Formats: sequence, structure tokens, C-alpha cells
Amino acid sequence: MMRPLKVLILEDDPFQLMVLHQMLNAFRIFDVLTAVSVDCARNSLLKSGGIDVAICDLNMQGASGLELISELALKRKASALIILNATEPQVVEMAVCMARKQGLKVLGCLPKPVTIGGLGQLLESYRSSFLRTGSAN
Repeated sequence: MMRPLKVLILEDDPFQLMVLHQMLNAFRIFDVLTAVSVDCARNSLLKSGGIDVAICDLNMQGASGLELISELALKRKASALIILNATEPQVVEMAVCMARKQGLKVLGCLPKPVTIGGLGQLLESYRSSFLRTGSAN
């Protein structure tokens, strides 16, 4: 039996945040941290430690999702990243390159509004890579 995933959602739109949380619950992921700002995400991570997957909106008020992605990578607080994509392609590309350089596994980018099928595929790719690397040890 695989341990349950722990996921952080960084999304400043309350409706999108709720929908993503419900989608994760539908995939039987119940250990979910939600944050409407980078500061909220930092506080949640301080209390709870690391996570498996961060789902980050890049287009935020105040501190950007890019800042959080960099912190997650440098402090080894997350294994993998899903980028919520409602921004320019070059910004997304920069975020993907930065995250990979800093050691985060980028599962992919999801356009908004997120579909349950798209989210499911990325979560499945994380689970299957986790099982491959987990069984090698």
C-alpha cells in the first residue's frame, strides 16, 4: 500500500482553489494544504513540513508563485510541481526551467480552468514515477 500524497495548492482565486481541493479529494488525496498567497503557503509549510506535490498559480497578487517554487526547491520542501497556467507562455517556460534546475520534478502545466482529467494524468505520472523510484530502493 502506498502512503497517501500530501499536496499544497497555491491559488488566489477562492473558487478555483475550492474546485482543485475537491478534485484532489475525488482522487482520494485528503492531506491538502491550501493557500491564497505565498505568505499563507509559507506558513502552512512551516507547520506541516514537506509536501509531495505543489500546485502553483504563477499569476498572483504580491509575491509570485515563482518565489514559492524557488523556495520549495531550495529548501527541499516538495518533490514535484504542477504549474497552473493562465499566463504568458514565456513566463511558464521560465518557471519550468527554473524549477528543474533547482531539482523539482515538473509534472506539467494545466490551463485554467483545470479539468479533472488533466489533473488526474499529472497525479498519475507522479505516482507511477514514485513507484518506480520507490521500488528500486
